[in-house]
Amino acid sequence: MQLGPQTWAKVDVITQYQRLTAEIMIRGRLRETMNDPEPLFRMRNISADPLLPGAVTLSGVPEGLFNKEHIGAIRTLEAEPPPADQVPERIRRYAMYQGTSLMVSGFAEFPKASTPQMHTEVLLRGKFFQLIDVTVTVVGLEGRSWTATDIWVNRDLMVALYLG
Repeated sequence: MQLGPQTWAKVDVITQYQRLTAEIMIRGRLRETMNDPEPLFRMRNISADPLLPGAVTLSGVPEGLFNKEHIGAIRTLEAEPPPADQVPERIRRYAMYQGTSLMVSGFAEFPKASTPQMHTEVLLRGKFFQLIDVTVTVVGLEGRSWTATDIWVNRDLMVALYLG
């Protein structure tokens, strides 16, 4: 994946009723694109797998727009290199995110110098925050779970966040 001013990144997007695979236009990194104030992002080569009855299947739709407000979770399919501003020494804490339609359990990473009392504030600073080595489960659908190395979850669709 190239990380220039604007590039296309292949992603999985999980909503309340579908799992999309598409390319989205990002500026720099997924973190910046998801947390910038622009409410929409551009998509291309879109396919969708319905999670609920009545949701449509899409395959190879050339282009579209998507509203960030309705994303439960998003991840790149190609790993991004570590950010330049990443603090080298980090610690992990178990985290379980309960969203309106999905659960994500895995780990959150924090600068080693941060205190546990600061961790919630650090995570919730942006609209989307990252969890590592996760299992994603769609609520109410047996057999609809998968693992991922990392995923960004939507703070605004959060029902609860548990840190171990």
